[in-house]
Amino acid sequence: MLVGIDVLDVVRMEKFVQNEHFLEKYFTPYEIEYVAKTYRQTLSLAGIYAAKEAFLKALGIGIGGGINLNEIEINHEPSGKPYLKVISGKGQIMLKSMNVKDIQISISHSDEMATSICVIETEAKSDTPKADS
Repeated sequence: MLVGIDVLDVVRMEKFVQNEHFLEKYFTPYEIEYVAKTYRQTLSLAGIYAAKEAFLKALGIGIGGGINLNEIEINHEPSGKPYLKVISGKGQIMLKSMNVKDIQISISHSDEMATSICVIETEAKSDTPKADS
């Protein structure tokens, strides 16, 4: 099991909510559209960014470690529960090589802080071949 967590000062995101270049560099079209429809855009943007960082930390690579932030998407179930999608081929290859079985994220925020945790479940690698029955 791999775990990553991130906490982000919401004020840091205020100047970026309307910055198209920043949004396109770090967020997917779905995320940009989702944030634009929310009542508190800065909180939503900060929460999504924190979730992406928590995921990269759980992988042990961090930002600049091989997966760009706009290659990771925080999507939402109809209930509002967030889930993470890796939309780049190199990210999917990395997850496969690590035997990732499941990824869970949770996002929370107050007026000042956004936080996210990512838990990645992996399957144990077996070095010994299974005997025929």
